Amino acid sequence: MEPMFIMTILFVVIAILFFIILNFRGDKERQQITGLSPVSRQHLEIYQGQDLPSWLMEKTKVKIKNYLDRGMHSHVEGLLRPGLDYVVVVKALLEIGTPQSFDILQKSFGKTHSKDPMEDLWYAIDITNALRQVNRDEILPEIVTYLCKHRGLAIAPLFAAEVISFDSFPELLKSPIPEERNFAVIALSLAMDGLQSGISLEVFAESKIGSLYELIWENRIQYNCAVLVVLFQNGIRFLRRYHGMNEILDRELQSPDDFRWQIMRLDSLEQSLKFYLVNARASLFQLLENSSWSEHVEVFRALYSLKCAPPVSAWDWLADPGYPHKSFVWELFAFEKVNKGAALVTTYKSAFRFKNFSWLYANANAKKIEKIALAKCLRFHPGADTEGCLLELANSGDTAVAQEALTSLGWWEPVNRSEVLKTLHRMQKETKTEINLAATAALARLGERKSLQSIAKNLMSEDPLTIHQAIHTISTQGISLLWPDLDQLADSSDADVAIHAREAIAHLSEQM
Repeated sequence: MEPMFIMTILFVVIAILFFIILNFRGDKERQQITGLSPVSRQHLEIYQGQDLPSWLMEKTKVKIKNYLDRGMHSHVEGLLRPGLDYVVVVKALLEIGTPQSFDILQKSFGKTHSKDPMEDLWYAIDITNALRQVNRDEILPEIVTYLCKHRGLAIAPLFAAEVISFDSFPELLKSPIPEERNFAVIALSLAMDGLQSGISLEVFAESKIGSLYELIWENRIQYNCAVLVVLFQNGIRFLRRYHGMNEILDRELQSPDDFRWQIMRLDSLEQSLKFYLVNARASLFQLLENSSWSEHVEVFRALYSLKCAPPVSAWDWLADPGYPHKSFVWELFAFEKVNKGAALVTTYKSAFRFKNFSWLYANANAKKIEKIALAKCLRFHPGADTEGCLLELANSGDTAVAQEALTSLGWWEPVNRSEVLKTLHRMQKETKTEINLAATAALARLGERKSLQSIAKNLMSEDPLTIHQAIHTISTQGISLLWPDLDQLADSSDADVAIHAREAIAHLSEQM
C-alpha cells in the first residue's frame, strides 16, 4: 500500500470535503459541520499531495531524537498535543523508526482530546496509518473499538479504510471475543460506505474485501444479525454500482485484475446475501421487541439500511419521555408507505405541551437531533400539516435544523406555494453557505429555472472541485430534473468525474 493511506486521488479529497461541508450527518451524532478547522484543512491538503515542510520535519526529528537519547519519553509524548504539529510529530516518529518511537505512537493512540471531535479522529487516523506501515497491530482491537464509537463522524469511512488495510484484520474478524468480531464487521461496513463515497477503489482490491465477505459469510452464525444486514446491504449496493465499469477500471486502477478477482468473490455471494436480507427483516423486528433499549440502535441501523418502516410499537417509544433513541425512530418513518404526516406532526408538537415535560428535561443537543430526524422523515409525508411544520423548523433559527427542513421542502407541489417560495427565496439570501445551498436546491426541485441553471452551469466548469460539488448537490438533494446532465458526465473522459456521476445517478434512482 502507498505510505499515505492508499487514498491519493484528488476525487477522494474532494468527496471527503463535500461530506464534511455539505450536510454529512452520522447516525449517532447527526452532526452538521459547516466549516473546516485548520487541522482538517491541513490533512485535506496533505491528501492532495502537499508535503510537510522538510525543514520542519528535520527540526522535529532532531528534537525527538534528543529527548529519546536522554530517556525523556514523556517529553516526546507531550509533543503529541492538539494542533497543526500533531501530524508532524507522528511522521517524525515514524521516520525515526525505533522501537521506542513506535511504542510512543502506540501508547498515544486515542489519548489526544481537543474541542473538535473531527480533529481527534484525524489524530487517530495519523497514528493508525503510522502503525499500519510498520505492521504494529497489537492495539488493532482498540483502534476498531475507537472507530466504532466515533462512526458518526464524517471521516469515519476514511478511518475505516485505513483499519481494514491492516494485514491482520481478517484475524480480528475471527476473534473469540464477540464484541471484537462485531466491531470488525462494522469497520468493514464503514469502509464499504466510503468506497461508494469517493475512497479509492484500490482499497477494495488491496484489502481483499471480496475474501473478507467470504470469511464472514462462512462464519455468519458468529456475528450479530443487525451488523451483518448493514454489511451485506452495502455489498449488494457496491456490486450494483461497479458492474459494467470495466473501461474506467482498466484505465484508473493499478491492478484491475486484482479488483475483478475480488468483485467476482463478492458477486458469487450476491444471491445468498439477498436471501439472508429477505429473511432478516422478521428477525430484526423480533430483536426489537425482545431486546433492551441499549440494543435497539444497531437494529435501527439495520432496518434503515433495508428501508423498513418501524413497528407499531414505535409510537409508544416516541411517546415515552425516557426513550433514548427517538431520532432513530423518526428517521425510520421515512419508509412508512402510508402517509402519517399529520400523526407525526401531532406527536412532535405534543412534546411541547405543558402536560408533557420530556423536552424540559432533555438536553439541548438531543432536542436538536430529534428535530433534524423529524424534518428528514417529513419529506416522505406530504400535506398541509407537514409543510407547516417544515416551515416552522426552517425558521427555527438553528442552522442544522433549518438546513434539514429546507432539504425536505420541494419534493411535492406545495400546499401553500406562495409561503413556501417566500421562505425559500429569503433563505437563499442567507450568508451561511449550507442554508443558501439547501434553499437553492429546494427551488431547483420545484423547477425554478434560475436555481436549476445555477447548479447545471457548474457541471460544465473547468474547475474539478466545482464539478464534483455540483454532482454531489444534485445527488444528495434529489434534483432529478438534472439527471440528463449527469448522464452526459457518466461517460466523461475524466474517470473521477465519471465514477462520481455514476454514483450520483445510482443514488438518485434509489430515491425515486
